[in-house]
Amino acid sequence: MPFYADVPARRTRQVLADAGCLALVAAAVLAGRTVHGTVAAAAEPARRFADGSASLAQRLTDAGDAVDGTPLVGDEVADVLDRSAGSASSLARAAAGQHEALLDLATTLGVLVALVPVLLVVAVRAAQRVRWARRVRDARALAADLAGDRVLALRALQRRDAGPLLAVDPDPAGAWRDDDARAVRALADLELTALGVRRRVTATPTSTAPRSP
Repeated sequence: MPFYADVPARRTRQVLADAGCLALVAAAVLAGRTVHGTVAAAAEPARRFADGSASLAQRLTDAGDAVDGTPLVGDEVADVLDRSAGSASSLARAAAGQHEALLDLATTLGVLVALVPVLLVVAVRAAQRVRWARRVRDARALAADLAGDRVLALRALQRRDAGPLLAVDPDPAGAWRDDDARAVRALADLELTALGVRRRVTATPTSTAPRSP
């Protein structure tokens, strides 16, 4: 199927639309990264608290080991230090869990903020391009013979503005009804041009039917 139009003006609009789509995708990805970075930064205090609590627990454990076995009060002090180390370790695990949860949230939000707009933009643009490509494929197939030209001419009468139609013939509908080959060909070309397509198969008019009075 065709990817871009043959007519430069239509092709330029398509390229600009595709570039705009890519710009929106880039903006969505940047927004996702920004959201991820912001939420991840909010998790940094939890990480520092977890590291500090773990370090405190290790120091308390070392201190308890150092005084363990000291006469008179060694065992009691060691027990207090061990309990304090356990509490610090619990705080460290809680803070580490909070840090991990915030990082997971940052990843989830970042992906959603980036992915949802990207999917929407790409889906809409892809649907537009596929629809246009199918119309172009059908139009090129119709332009291969005179009967197809009549179908294209009828579409032009239904879809195009009055100005271009009247430029083909003062009575374009009458010319189509009377099977005026020249007018039918011109109306078909008008429809092809509107789609951004150049005629590739020449359907040479063989005769011009007489116009009814």
